[in-house]
Amino acid sequence: MAEILFNPTQEDTLKELINVSFGVAASLIGDLLESHVKLHIPEISTIAIRDFDAKTCELLGDETEFYLTKQRFIGSFNGEVIFIFSPRCANAFCQLLLRDEEALSEMETKSSVLELTNIITSACISQLCELINGKTVFQVPSIERRDTTQLERYEKIIGYENVIVIKTALDVEDKNILGHMFILLNNRMLEHLQNIMEEL
Repeated sequence: MAEILFNPTQEDTLKELINVSFGVAASLIGDLLESHVKLHIPEISTIAIRDFDAKTCELLGDETEFYLTKQRFIGSFNGEVIFIFSPRCANAFCQLLLRDEEALSEMETKSSVLELTNIITSACISQLCELINGKTVFQVPSIERRDTTQLERYEKIIGYENVIVIKTALDVEDKNILGHMFILLNNRMLEHLQNIMEEL
């Protein structure tokens, strides 16, 4: 399937919507951490789903291992959200959340990352859902640790043609916690979203 691109007007509208939702998410995360938090959006783009693995490797750079979270949302607005974090960024957030500078367990790290991504996903998808007057229900999220050198052995993503890629930076207590958010939509959902944005 061909990659569907946003025109400049649609991209500006999407950035504005994401900024609003990230403002809500940052406030909630700040309350959780008892600290001032800001979420930045350095980059928004779209890619074809077939390029997902290559984009993952590109965004991770020299990192080979990474945490990947997945959460489906279903209803009149449906799709899936994936986040990837390097182990360093995942551990940094976990230490902030648990207020512990010591080495933390894998279970604690995964639980912390899921809490973070659940807040951002809920705020962002709810904003997009409101835009198109849709309804959605969030399914239980999952998390796993993966290796870029073994991407072929992991379950492939099916049911979607295009991905909105949002590179996020979480500013809190002088720590640069970088995450990458992927909103997976089929062409029908993406085109519907684009049409609504054109009307705003």
